[in-house]
Amino acid sequence: MLSKFIDIAIIQGTIRMATPIMLAAMGAMVTGLSGIINIGLEGMMLLGAFFAVVGSYYFGSVWLGVAVALLSGLIMALLFAIFTMKFRAHIILIGITINAFALAITVYFLRDWFNVAGAFSDNAIVGFNTVKIPIIKSIPILGDILSGYTPIVYLSWLIIISMHIILYKTPLGRHLRAVGENAEASETLGIKVKGIKYLAVILSGIFSSLAGAYLSLGQLTMFTENMSANRGFLGLAANIFGMGTPIGGALASLIFGFADSLAMRLQGWETIPSQIVLMIPSALPILILLIFSVRKKKELKNFKEENISKLLSGK
Repeated sequence: MLSKFIDIAIIQGTIRMATPIMLAAMGAMVTGLSGIINIGLEGMMLLGAFFAVVGSYYFGSVWLGVAVALLSGLIMALLFAIFTMKFRAHIILIGITINAFALAITVYFLRDWFNVAGAFSDNAIVGFNTVKIPIIKSIPILGDILSGYTPIVYLSWLIIISMHIILYKTPLGRHLRAVGENAEASETLGIKVKGIKYLAVILSGIFSSLAGAYLSLGQLTMFTENMSANRGFLGLAANIFGMGTPIGGALASLIFGFADSLAMRLQGWETIPSQIVLMIPSALPILILLIFSVRKKKELKNFKEENISKLLSGK
């Protein structure tokens, strides 16, 4: 029975579906560690998906498409940083504004630039080819699991490894975490707090737009309205569940990716109502976050009880 759900195809689907969530989680992680909540990741991802297609369509190159997507993410990240840090705008409202702007402007550009509504697809759009890893591709089972993905899938794992090394093995990583813990104390130690925060927001924009480019040029070779489909918010959830760490965020993203992949598998099962199938990708993150919240509440309660016991005992 289990083999009907867990096989090579669903593992491959999990890795593919998890990739954009994973990149968004890295964006949420780097801003979260600097003390910033960036809920504009969803809009940055959507703009990245759109402008990746625009760049690929006009320049005839998938990598130039990615470059245009990254440029859009960089611009939106800078706007987010300027409005929140220089002009002291409400950080949540700016994030909501970016998400609403991205949805509206992509719908408008679809109609104005390409004279289409809903989706844009054209033979001139160049998408990613899959990468077959030498030697590994010939290994039974392992080759099917690890080989045959688009370059951004492998790049996302390199980003996770790089972020882990930077955060825990370099001065920059220590400064970033220090700023998030106590910005005022960090400033007294000579850390450029504002520069660290700007860098964190810029990285979040780059990661999110890269996730968008993967959606439109990696999974598909087209753009559809609201293509990000709440994956930016799933990235935020994955970061929370992953305790603000690169490895934890990646593992949480794989769980969410598995939920998406499983939902696609179950769509062919007539015995399972379609409403339940469509609910799985959204219900699983909520369930996981609920479990996480209960666990954290229990840990906090135990911590307080231990401290009270120590005080009463005079220790």
